[in-house]
Formats: sequence, structure tokens, C-alpha cells
Amino acid sequence: MATATVIGLTVVLFAFSATIKLAGLRQSLEIRDHLGIAPDAWRTIGMIELAGAAGLLLGLAVWPPIGLVAAAGLVLVGSGATIAHRRVRDEAAPIATAVVAAALALASFALLASSP
Repeated sequence: MATATVIGLTVVLFAFSATIKLAGLRQSLEIRDHLGIAPDAWRTIGMIELAGAAGLLLGLAVWPPIGLVAAAGLVLVGSGATIAHRRVRDEAAPIATAVVAAALALASFALLASSP
């Protein structure tokens, strides 16, 4: 039950993040510009987040190894977001959000790795 809950939260967080990037919502574009990330790279990050969320679901429901790969990728995405926010000296809230995303992805990885 804990595994499904943590993975579910991770999927929702990254799917939401991917959706606002890929939809080009104004707030997302403002964040992109603030972080100094190129538009193509921003869309690519959104696609990676969406693929990671889908991979986590597949890992939970069908084949755990794909979930492990997806979770590892999302840890890297969350870590990259943390670095990007630190680089521009953002306040605590955006940095904390990125850290939480990376931590959820890491917890998903650990739970999938330890499940039978």
C-alpha cells in the first residue's frame, strides 16, 4: 500500500509538471525564462517527466524494472531542477519543491527495488 501511495504521488507531481510545460502555460514559461532554459530543452524536460510518470505506473502495474529506470530518471530530473533553482538563487519554496520531487522519485525507486 505504501509503495502505491508514494508512486502515485510521484506520478501526479511529475505528470502535472510535464503538463504545464508541454501546454506552455504562462507561469511555466515565466519559470523557464527565469531559470534561463531554452524552449526546446523545456519541452524535452516535460516529455521526460511524462515518460517517467508513465514508466513508474508501468513499473508498479506490469514490470518493476521499467519503474526503476523511470524513477532513476526522475531523480535526475528533480536533482537538475534543484540545481537550476539554486543557480539563480531562488528562494526556499521553489528549491524545496524540486527537492521534494527528487525525494519522492528516490523513495519510489527504493520501494520498487525492495518489492518482491
